[in-house]
Amino acid sequence: MQDEMNIELDELALRIDDAALEGRSEELRRLDAICKKKLAASTDLDALLHYFRANIYAALQDAEEPRSWAWRQPNRERQILYLRRARTARTFAQISLTRRAQIGTNLANNMNTFGRPVEALRIYETVLRESPNFAMAIANRGLARLTLARMIYDDGHRAVLAAHAWQDFERVLNGDVEWDGDYPEMRAAVSEQAAQVRDAVDVDAVLAETDMHAWQVGQGEERIYRERMLEMGLFLNPLVVIGPYPIAALDPLHLPSHTYGLEEPPHYLSWYNQLKQEFVAARLLFHEAVEGPPFEDRGRHFADDGTHLIYTLDYPEFSIGAEKLRLSFRTAYGLLDKIAGFLNTFFKLGRRPNQVDLRGIWYTDPRRRDALAVPFHDRPNLALRGLYWLSFDILGSRGSHDDSIEPTAAHLSSLRNLLEHRCLVLCSEFALHDDSPIDREELTVFQRHTVRMLQLAHEALILLSLAMYEEERRRDRGSDAVSVPLYLPKYDTRRH
Repeated sequence: MQDEMNIELDELALRIDDAALEGRSEELRRLDAICKKKLAASTDLDALLHYFRANIYAALQDAEEPRSWAWRQPNRERQILYLRRARTARTFAQISLTRRAQIGTNLANNMNTFGRPVEALRIYETVLRESPNFAMAIANRGLARLTLARMIYDDGHRAVLAAHAWQDFERVLNGDVEWDGDYPEMRAAVSEQAAQVRDAVDVDAVLAETDMHAWQVGQGEERIYRERMLEMGLFLNPLVVIGPYPIAALDPLHLPSHTYGLEEPPHYLSWYNQLKQEFVAARLLFHEAVEGPPFEDRGRHFADDGTHLIYTLDYPEFSIGAEKLRLSFRTAYGLLDKIAGFLNTFFKLGRRPNQVDLRGIWYTDPRRRDALAVPFHDRPNLALRGLYWLSFDILGSRGSHDDSIEPTAAHLSSLRNLLEHRCLVLCSEFALHDDSPIDREELTVFQRHTVRMLQLAHEALILLSLAMYEEERRRDRGSDAVSVPLYLPKYDTRRH
């Protein structure tokens, strides 16, 4: 029976490849319907069938909109959704290492194409932890590093990222790597990119002069905190995408230099200050939560002593640590809507400040989400487009979630609503109470969702800064107005 299923899948894969090669859109859609029918009948091959559907929509994109800059691209949206479903499918662990690497690499490639190199680089690292010599992941990681280098405003960070991109290219061209097929065009593109980096950057000097380990990460509790955040890649620092090196254990990223009117205060700087501080607080709350009970057996927090609570037989976890974890999630999720408020002001959209969210801010009608607002329509700003695509990973406060491309988006939205407006109890074990007015979430599952929210907030803050940098560059190119530089000092927390 299993052999028959494998033969049938092999034949289906060949039919998809043939239709893709010939650009036969109608045949691809018929094959997609077959995959959908098989998924509805059984989940025994769900990972592969989701992967096949992703390949179908990649082929449809190539056939119908091969080089589209359009912000809304339904074929790519479906491709991303099905690749994500493949990675979380029940049978994902049962498919080959090569197939798993292909799925992750294809997903990361799409993220980078849409202006999300930070997310792409997270995914490449996941692929390479399992398949460290997978050539396509290494080559495309280099391209994503180079994409980010071209987006950032700091010359030093740009040079270091470009140099590490060159290392990836060199490894693919001359190192011991594993190719999953014959890709002459990819090898040629990598060779060309490596040469361009060499022409633009003194790679040898940058690598020799940049000690990735020279920076101090502190002692004791501070060291534990900074090392954890490095491993999680949550510092607001472009170099954190290279790896958990001490050089990236600080948060230097801020807004780029930008122009104000003579009578305007530096409100965007103040706004970003607050966003950044809230993110740092959410990050610290997460660290403090997982460093104490119920995650670590280190004794209860003194604030928990003498608290009169009743054990309700549903394995609840009540502690200061659990509350810090909840606060971390809420703060990270709330930052996304505050970033929408920033966009509303910066692009002069004129929306009511208390009615904006990151999912709907891009559209003329935030409920229907069928037409982009004029300031965003095909705007040539890759970081801004990345922020737009990041918004597809969450749900807005209004409207359906039919257009979400993140399978967990509905649950993340539900958790936020429960935390803000209802009763969500975190439990050490999942206890089912269908008739209860109280909602429950297993503690370790909620921890994973909190990590995801921190990742999204981290990426969004980076993209916001880079999007503003591109806008300021465009304004500078189109203006002959005279500007007077104003230098503001760093905020010194030791004075307060």
